[in-house]
Amino acid sequence: MDQRSPVHEIVNALWRALHDLESAATTGEIEHWGFSIHAALSAAGREFHNHDHVIDLVADGDPLEVIAALYHDAVYIQVDLGPPHSMRGELSAVLAQGADGWRVLPAAAEPVSGDVLHVFGRSVGDVVTPMTGLNEFASALVASIQLAEALSREQRIAIAACIEQTIPFRVDPVPELHQRLAELGLADAALDAAIRSAVRVGNRDVENFADNDAARFLDNTWKLLPESNPALHSPMVYTVRDYRVALLKMEGFLAWLPAERVFHSWNDEPRPEVHARRVARAAGNIELAVRYLRAKLYSISLVEAIAEVTGGDVPVDYFMGGVKSVRRPAMKTIEQFLPCLPDARDLDPPLHRLLAEGRASESSFDTGPSPLGAFLHAAVGDREVMRGVTAAKKWWAGAGDAAAFLASQPRPPVAAIARAAANIVDTRRDRLFALAERLER
Repeated sequence: MDQRSPVHEIVNALWRALHDLESAATTGEIEHWGFSIHAALSAAGREFHNHDHVIDLVADGDPLEVIAALYHDAVYIQVDLGPPHSMRGELSAVLAQGADGWRVLPAAAEPVSGDVLHVFGRSVGDVVTPMTGLNEFASALVASIQLAEALSREQRIAIAACIEQTIPFRVDPVPELHQRLAELGLADAALDAAIRSAVRVGNRDVENFADNDAARFLDNTWKLLPESNPALHSPMVYTVRDYRVALLKMEGFLAWLPAERVFHSWNDEPRPEVHARRVARAAGNIELAVRYLRAKLYSISLVEAIAEVTGGDVPVDYFMGGVKSVRRPAMKTIEQFLPCLPDARDLDPPLHRLLAEGRASESSFDTGPSPLGAFLHAAVGDREVMRGVTAAKKWWAGAGDAAAFLASQPRPPVAAIARAAANIVDTRRDRLFALAERLER
């Protein structure tokens, strides 16, 4: 297989797409645009919205869809802490940061960027935030400005429409996009083609939600965690509370997310049976992911409470023992000191398999398997794990304290964790053993 580096893949995909569209763009221009896309996608902190994700998307689609896929994640304000350096020249004329978001400047009303405003339903003076489509809007602006002389107006509008459809998790946005494109003058076959392309790109962007392998779906979910939780960028430094906060935010979001907001359709794009299958699979993956996150939350809630009553918050590595590596292959870890307790009767096999065997791959900040989560799930069972998470949320919301939460949980596994941690955390060894002994009485 002729594998190439990401910068080659990106520049070559853009070059092929523009060539297929018979664009007059020069090789130098194409390289410049491709390099700017690659630089934007390579920013530190991007674990999911990076060049690997974009390269996966450009494997399918017509030339306009490929160009849209290349640009659609170029701007990621909250992770990159501002516009990409490689695209600030294009954006500084049309967007300005304010206290409450990014304001659309008067220069954005010029014909090329003005079309993008209409595609996104925006006007001069609007304030846009990441929660209201800022990243997709800014990415589409960059695409249209860079390609202003390389593509026709209709082609640029179609690309902007594709990027607009990657704003995720909305109530069916397609009819309103159809209306806005018609107002821009697209009609008949051109309008239908633009909408179908937009739906395809939008669905392709979230296709992992319909993955038949829940472990692979969770892989992508895990990659999103450090993008919205900067503390996790320091794998050996983030604390138990940092980790819990990240998990809680993701659990809350997925528990809210209706599967019907993940994928969209327009007439027979995609075929009704394909759309129904995607939505059903997304519902199953979301449900399992929520249960998995709750199992992880239960284990970290007990760790957080034990840490709290024995001295306060600590780095996760300090309590759990760290991750084995080439330099430290015999790393002492907490699971080595956990006892074998009788299995509960109400185990959910798919969930337990995910906890015990892990997601499809390791992440930059976490191991694939969850030995502590698997231990607790096996020891107390599915219902008790979910009940424990509910109790933990009340504690986190201010009802009671860590000691009261621990006292409300099954004593044998909690004592076992405290005793195992005593073999890891030398500075708290006596306090942890004392806690275990109190729980075992």
